[in-house]
Amino acid sequence: MAVNLDILLQSPIFDFWAVPITFLPYASQPGAGSYLGRGIPNRYVADVTALDGSIYTDERYICDIRESEFAVMPAQNDHLVISQDCNGVDQGEWQIVDKSSNGGGQTMLTLRRYETIMS
Repeated sequence: MAVNLDILLQSPIFDFWAVPITFLPYASQPGAGSYLGRGIPNRYVADVTALDGSIYTDERYICDIRESEFAVMPAQNDHLVISQDCNGVDQGEWQIVDKSSNGGGQTMLTLRRYETIMS
């Protein structure tokens, strides 16, 4: 019997960790309005030591989503708004720059903060 990771594993994880997210489907559904969903935002930090001993630190912001919760998957250049993370902090608007599926019902969206320039 096959194991359904989406139901057995992802469902309880998302029920516990996911936060409400507003998706703005600019690329995946042009002309459509925003819609509510949920996801698990996170960030990864990578430290790289150079030959001279200096350290370069980079951050990668991501948001995990359950594929079964979307009729049309978000695409590159869609935006999302994380109005409250798990600590109640407004994280603002983000642009999706990449996505990858883990093959078990979860997709990781790689994000870049979206900021408008005020003139």
